[in-house]
Amino acid sequence: MIKIKDFRVAILTALVLMLAWVTAGCGGHVASNNLAGQTSDKPADTQASSGTPKTGGTLIVGTSADLTKLDLHSSTVLSDRIPLLHVQEMLVTIDEKMNIIPLLAEKWETSQDGKTVTFPLRKGVTFHNGKEMKSEDVKYSIERFMKVAARKGEFSMVESIESKDDFTVVFHLKEPSGVFLASLANPYNPAVIMPKGIAEEQKDNIVTPIGTGPFQFVKWEQGKQLVLKRFDKYVPAAGETSGFGGAKKPYVDEVVFKPISEASVRLTALETGEIDLATDILPKDVKRLSTSKELVLSQETSMNWGYLFFGFKKPPFDNLKMRQAVAYAINKKEIVDVATWGLGKVASSPVYPETEWYSDAHAADYQQDLEKAKQLLKEAGYNGEKITISTAKAYDHHQKAAMTIQSQLKKIGMNVDVEILEWASFISERANAGDYHLAVSHITPRPDPNQIYYAYTHSKSNFNGYKNPKMDELLEKGLATVDQKQRKEIYNDVQKLLREDLSFMSTYYYPVIEAHQAYLKGYIPWSAGYPRLWNVWLDK
Repeated sequence: MIKIKDFRVAILTALVLMLAWVTAGCGGHVASNNLAGQTSDKPADTQASSGTPKTGGTLIVGTSADLTKLDLHSSTVLSDRIPLLHVQEMLVTIDEKMNIIPLLAEKWETSQDGKTVTFPLRKGVTFHNGKEMKSEDVKYSIERFMKVAARKGEFSMVESIESKDDFTVVFHLKEPSGVFLASLANPYNPAVIMPKGIAEEQKDNIVTPIGTGPFQFVKWEQGKQLVLKRFDKYVPAAGETSGFGGAKKPYVDEVVFKPISEASVRLTALETGEIDLATDILPKDVKRLSTSKELVLSQETSMNWGYLFFGFKKPPFDNLKMRQAVAYAINKKEIVDVATWGLGKVASSPVYPETEWYSDAHAADYQQDLEKAKQLLKEAGYNGEKITISTAKAYDHHQKAAMTIQSQLKKIGMNVDVEILEWASFISERANAGDYHLAVSHITPRPDPNQIYYAYTHSKSNFNGYKNPKMDELLEKGLATVDQKQRKEIYNDVQKLLREDLSFMSTYYYPVIEAHQAYLKGYIPWSAGYPRLWNVWLDK
């Protein structure tokens, strides 16, 4: 645990450095500088995609966090998904703009009553163990997911799964659902397709993940590296590469993911040639990298959003007035300026502004009012009890956001500490256990708002202990409703209730900033925050 004695000095220093960076301007070798809240239809790394692809070599990626497990059915952690979604694939997936597209399925057909969805499967798709993927594997995988996954509740509308023939799988639903396809495509805690019986063969503990992806698992040395190799029998889907779908082609022989939690060490490893690609570059290093001739800087407006979660399982934030006091104490613009050096955006809700789901209900937000916050603290009966903000060291912006919030809460008289844990400990001991006063982290985007709200606010699926029958009722209604206009109204009401109950607050959208060696070609960053290492090659 660390205590920050005078963080206001750090904030002012960061702001001064940020202003210096802005006024100095940016030049040099920048693949994309799209951080003003706009999206682009064009590939961000147009320079890197030039030339004729070459096969071979080892691509080394420096990441900010290690894996926590090898079973994507039970994982909810981004550092697991980033490498393993190169190994395993889903029935349907998302494209660059979060639209749902086929992947292992050729297409889908929905019955007139909306209660039967049929998926013809692609033929000739091979698992890494040499077995051809068939409908029995899909049935097995989704049924296993519905038993062990954290978000298994998203499939509550499924009555049964039928393996109609080798290459046709049929889902029978209890009722028509507007979220079923999005549940299949959701990359968070992904419903990946595995060979039938794999879990039983590995004693219900996946230690060798097997899938249909462009790369196959070789080994994981915890804390050191994860090694994948090219799967030469990979059969890509049709169409242009987009998101997790389309024509994915593995060119490099090996991909090695190396966890390097310290951002400065990760950057040094890139500059010295120890690694080829670095994720989670700090905003403060953007100008430094933009002048490099050997490195390519990639920047994208991110749909990833930072959060502040309230713990309901123990005092004091089981008290609404305490939560409201925090909401009125928070200055999100200051958090953006410090945690992202001004390159991020204030987030008023978990729904990204440039999506079809965003409305006035999502734009409404608390505004800082310190006197009101102090009055609410008094009404709540707060007497200076120690409050701890829990976060992880894997992401620099988590720590800076937590410390900024600490400083803001001290202004209204709260006695606040910050504890910074290792990533795996934060996930297992705090986030997933709901054992915290306040928790600071971030969440990756979802194709449907149900997958945000249901996971984090429904009493059956959230981790922090929040319970409201009215919220559960709204979320269940959202699951059962097919009409898009009605669903938008439902999730507007969900957001309004979330703002009233304050089980969590969205704080900021964090930019995706990565950098790679100039000899790494074909790399295209993605605002969803997932580095994709298919279609890239080493030109050296």
